[in-house]
Amino acid sequence: MIAPALREQRIAVILPAAYLGGTLRLVLNLVRHVASRESTRVVFAVPAEHVATIEDELAALRADCPHVEVRGFRWRCLDRDAAVCCATAAGLEVGDYISTTYQIPTDAGTSFCDCDFWFFVSDRLAAPLIPLRPYGVLVTDHLQRYVPEIFEPAMYRNHDSVPWNFLRTVRNADVVVATSAGTADDVMTYAGALGRMVRMPTTVDIDHFLRLAANPAASEERAAEPYFVWVTNSSEHKNHRRMLRALRQYYQVPGGRLDVVVTGLWTDLFDPDLPAERIGDRRAVWDCAYVREIRELIRTTLGGCRHRIHLRGALSDAEYVRVVRGARFLVHNVLADNGTYSVVEAAILGRPSMSSDYPQMREIDRDFGLGMRFFDAYDAQDTARALRDGESLPAAARPSGEMEAIIRRHGWRALDDALVTAIRDAIDSPRRAVTFL
Repeated sequence: MIAPALREQRIAVILPAAYLGGTLRLVLNLVRHVASRESTRVVFAVPAEHVATIEDELAALRADCPHVEVRGFRWRCLDRDAAVCCATAAGLEVGDYISTTYQIPTDAGTSFCDCDFWFFVSDRLAAPLIPLRPYGVLVTDHLQRYVPEIFEPAMYRNHDSVPWNFLRTVRNADVVVATSAGTADDVMTYAGALGRMVRMPTTVDIDHFLRLAANPAASEERAAEPYFVWVTNSSEHKNHRRMLRALRQYYQVPGGRLDVVVTGLWTDLFDPDLPAERIGDRRAVWDCAYVREIRELIRTTLGGCRHRIHLRGALSDAEYVRVVRGARFLVHNVLADNGTYSVVEAAILGRPSMSSDYPQMREIDRDFGLGMRFFDAYDAQDTARALRDGESLPAAARPSGEMEAIIRRHGWRALDDALVTAIRDAIDSPRRAVTFL
């Protein structure tokens, strides 16, 4: 007997904000994974203002997956009464609701209601969602649980605020995808997710990275002094205060031999001497209280070793490969996070890494057999010792060919059908009452 063919289902993979870098690559890999499944049509929804910015990435996606439809969209905000009317008109049973503002993604006319399922690749939705379709959400971490200071204290007392809305997005989803074991625990015990849980690791775009590494333009960085690279960004959970204290100790007691190249989104705005013309349209970030604080710490804390720190900001892919390839080692220092695959990329380039000690990075270290050196994120002295140890670290332990084989086992092509199966089950299941709490 021949099994009946699956009905083609249209899934909207929605990038809720203008992400770049590793998050964007993760999203593109998820689109490729879902689009490769039988009887699945993907609509990739990108913030309208972001489409031109990622034109090259979208072109590569279309070449790989010509059947993926790309749509620009905007968020449409509705007040409480309009939200209930919208949900009711869509046939949803509405439960309790307390927020003043709700939102739906809108494209040229359908509001993605021509899709069977919405899959958001981040829980960072600023207002509660009106789920006109069953939906899923990818959760990389619940930072506010471990680093509550990333939000103002008053926000936690306001049930209509961003941190509460992040949790609502996860709690009300029909499918929740967690990228690590620690995040999976948080999704259940902290967010209180009501839907089906799928555990799916972050994927590495190994083909993309190997092409970059083979590009002659990505040859080793020519630096005046030997250095290590600190991969970070401007967010508070990246632990800059303690890292700067560790750097001061590293250079002073005893004198560290390596400069440090700092790279990551907006990290050049930490530079006290940054020319005004290079701030450009980033004035709001430049004026952010935390960025001002780190800028002042660099000015005052580092003293005579200030010249040893080179704040490069966000780099092109080719520049990033050059910087990592030319470094003695890579360091990652956060209080809590989803983990970074920068350490895996460093291993491909033959460079060792070290990291602050937290569960997601331990998981990455085990999965890829990196043998990383770990240190205490809260102990500047321990971090400084680790940096001194880094001066004598050998090259990455595994040959690049063996490392490539390991990484390919963690690429999007190696993912199983768990996500698409969970989505199909959610599409076929009766909708439960919508709660906006």
